[in-house]
Amino acid sequence: MDEKGLRLSGGVRRLIPVRLEEAKALSDELRIMILEMLHERPMSVEEIVRSLRERGIMKTANTIRYHLSILKDSGLVDLTRVGRTYKYVAKSRYYAYTGDPEADKLIEEMAEEVKDDVKRIVEKLIATRGDELVAIAEKLKPCEFCVTKHFVEQVIFEIIKKSLGSVLAETTLAKNTDKEL
Repeated sequence: MDEKGLRLSGGVRRLIPVRLEEAKALSDELRIMILEMLHERPMSVEEIVRSLRERGIMKTANTIRYHLSILKDSGLVDLTRVGRTYKYVAKSRYYAYTGDPEADKLIEEMAEEVKDDVKRIVEKLIATRGDELVAIAEKLKPCEFCVTKHFVEQVIFEIIKKSLGSVLAETTLAKNTDKEL
């Protein structure tokens, strides 16, 4: 427990909170591919079907609508009007990748290097907004399979994830690196 009475679990080695709707939506390779395409630009169902065809993936418009419905219901995409057409647009960027033991080791080393900085950020959030963190956490509903409920941690993770996403979107290095890959 910290001075505000918030219980943060020191025993959790890797905490990766995800909303159940997002987990379901991201469990399909086609939906991840669609999300990547929608990150580049808003697209209609027909444009998605055409783009997938160009990649050798033959899917009907109804199949794409089904997958877009799941993405939209999970909050990962929005439907927006562009001229006379409605198009889907990704609300966030997701990265799908296959792990590599050497890369994982380097990531762990770098995470350790910035750990004190992240700790200061978390402590600041708790000190300045602890009551609000608890209020938000109390509104979250556990999935039916949850044994432990680390909702304050999840709220803090979401805050940092959103802030980090904004920082990365503004960072020249990240933009230049993506183009090189």
